Amino acid sequence: MRITTPIPAPLLGDAARLWWAAFAPPFAGGRLPAVRAYHGIAAVGADGRLGGVAGLRDADGGFLADHPWLARALYRAAPPTADLVIDGIVVDGPRRGIGRALLDRAAQAARREGHPGLRAEVEIRNTVAMAFYAATGFAEIGRGAFGWPWSGPVAILHRPV
Repeated sequence: MRITTPIPAPLLGDAARLWWAAFAPPFAGGRLPAVRAYHGIAAVGADGRLGGVAGLRDADGGFLADHPWLARALYRAAPPTADLVIDGIVVDGPRRGIGRALLDRAAQAARREGHPGLRAEVEIRNTVAMAFYAATGFAEIGRGAFGWPWSGPVAILHRPV
């Protein structure tokens, strides 16, 4: 598996589909969003197929190039941070180390860009994601009502780089 950023142009549509299938709000319909290649990391298999994607968010924005107006109206942002934010990780077939490899590349990017750490904002009821981030060195630093109104409580997780 090759980990690369920015996401290669031929895989950008696949990356948007994989990410959107995991994180789209219920009202999004079938419209595939535009994404920013340079705000993403791709895991590419030996066959050239996408195996996973991680979105990144910083002061310049996130993986999505634009949000539908309803999303802009409803989304509740977490407090600002100097960290590089993981804007969602999704893999095609878990438990092969792809998520960990994507996080390692994100940590490299954070160090290179002068961020003190990585941050993830995870729904507490998403026990699989909470366990993944704990296993990769993240610690909870806060909780709140962030994200979508229907998301439930969200944990803010941090890992120094």
